[in-house]
Amino acid sequence: MLWDHKISSLFFCLVMDYCDHGNLEQIVRENRRQGKIIDEKIIQRFLGQTIDALIYVHNKSVTHRNLKPSNILMKREDFFVISDFLPQTLATDEMKLKIRVDPERKIFMAPESLESMYTDKSDIWSLGCILLDLMTTSIKTDAEIVQLLEEVKLKPLSLQKNLEEIQDKVGYSEELRQLLPKMLKLHSEERPSATDLLREPYVIQFLALIGSSLSGIKKTLPPGILDELKDGNVEKVMGLMKRYPDFEDAQLSALKHLTSYDSGRDGVLDIGDTIQLVSLAMRTHRDSYEVQWEGSRVLHSLISQAMEGEDEDEEEQRWAGDDLVITLVEAVRTYPQKAELISVTFSVMIMISASAQTAEMLRRTGFLLDLVRIMARSLENRDMCQSCCALLWSLAMTENQTDGECLKDAVPVICALLTKYRTDGPLVESACTALWILGVKGHIMAEQTETVTLLLLAALKAHSQRPVLAKNVCSALTSLVVNSELAAYRVLVPAAGASGLSVIKELYRLHADDPEIVENICLLFSEMAYYGSTHAELLLQHVDQLLGDIKERFESLEEITTLADTALSRLKS
Repeated sequence: MLWDHKISSLFFCLVMDYCDHGNLEQIVRENRRQGKIIDEKIIQRFLGQTIDALIYVHNKSVTHRNLKPSNILMKREDFFVISDFLPQTLATDEMKLKIRVDPERKIFMAPESLESMYTDKSDIWSLGCILLDLMTTSIKTDAEIVQLLEEVKLKPLSLQKNLEEIQDKVGYSEELRQLLPKMLKLHSEERPSATDLLREPYVIQFLALIGSSLSGIKKTLPPGILDELKDGNVEKVMGLMKRYPDFEDAQLSALKHLTSYDSGRDGVLDIGDTIQLVSLAMRTHRDSYEVQWEGSRVLHSLISQAMEGEDEDEEEQRWAGDDLVITLVEAVRTYPQKAELISVTFSVMIMISASAQTAEMLRRTGFLLDLVRIMARSLENRDMCQSCCALLWSLAMTENQTDGECLKDAVPVICALLTKYRTDGPLVESACTALWILGVKGHIMAEQTETVTLLLLAALKAHSQRPVLAKNVCSALTSLVVNSELAAYRVLVPAAGASGLSVIKELYRLHADDPEIVENICLLFSEMAYYGSTHAELLLQHVDQLLGDIKERFESLEEITTLADTALSRLKS
């Protein structure tokens, strides 16, 4: 959303993939100018890719509402991409619609759409209009096709006359011609949906042509094509992926070669370009678990190499974009029960979410909810729990108000795994770090405070030798104490009767030379001193000497001595 100060107006901008081969309208216009017929194979590929795409978006409860030739972009001569979706807010606002959709382009809109009524079948009418436009480039002028597309809305019988002309003068197959009357039914309830079109054998034929899983038929490479991969040369592997993006066997063979890639043996690999190709393969063949598995392994290897590079920041900006994030999220959502795949994918997500920008992209996909659900059902899988906690920490750092509910749901899950794996130092450390950020963000509820405080103290007692855990548990306890006197009380007098202060004093003994841990201990004591004279007197008895020792030991570090002085001053006053 952008505000234009010059004209005091708000603009809604859609950012899309760049397609460098123009759009379908340009192809139609040029063929019509020359009076040329568009090859039926091209039309088949267009229909296959468009119907495949419409089934996908309609299954996601998304209607395009503005399908027309200029909104069909081209990545190459036979690779079509639907773009420029018309949001419902604009589609149902008459004034905005007049600005958004010029009168000439309304010729592709379904009859009901002109009354601001949209269904999935409205997109099928628009697709039928585009098909009629494509099939008449050699026999209709620009003015005549506009007139024809208006006529079929008013006089449906006029379509039959034009189909006969197409048969006589152009010669497209009968199966292709028979699609038009079905797609251009005046009443939407009589019109097929995109899924209904799967009943047409001819539709299945061109879905198979593009390698869509909806056809039930997988495209296979001509004999001998895979032989060129035998020497493992990386240029040949990349070339194969680029030439045969729709062929699952080509992509799978290439991915398997890339999993064993050796720069000394196979040649230099452009990591950024390869990540893009692997991401495309995984999105194109999302129905193939093998492609997802091999692709995720390749991504893990490549991104690990990229993160180790000297120009890490530059590399990250080049390849850690929306395409990669969407690829990873789709893999997890398509195969939520495949723990092995999810584990590798989470490892990749953890690496790329080190960038705040990439973590924000991941959060915007709504993946936090998926993450909490996966963690809740994976309590028996120790490694999965640790990955979930690490990833949760990265995403919670960038969360906004809409993520609050699912993050609150994460708290009892983390408490459960802390109870289950209390002796597992690395996992407890990850879980405590996640609780720390959840506490800082205000997602630990009042009724959860006592349980969380006791679990943190138990973790600190059991694993006090771990510096990262010690630092983060002190921070987590401080965030709880800031918001709850009960948390401060439990640090002083835990439910078991033994004071948590003894745990923290032991922590200081172990890490007295670590400024970060000592600073966090001082901050915790400083916040605890706010709660009443009884708490302050008890706290002062235990920590007066400790704080004095801290001031002496860290006299050269002003930040720590100031915190120690503040804590003592509050306690004594």
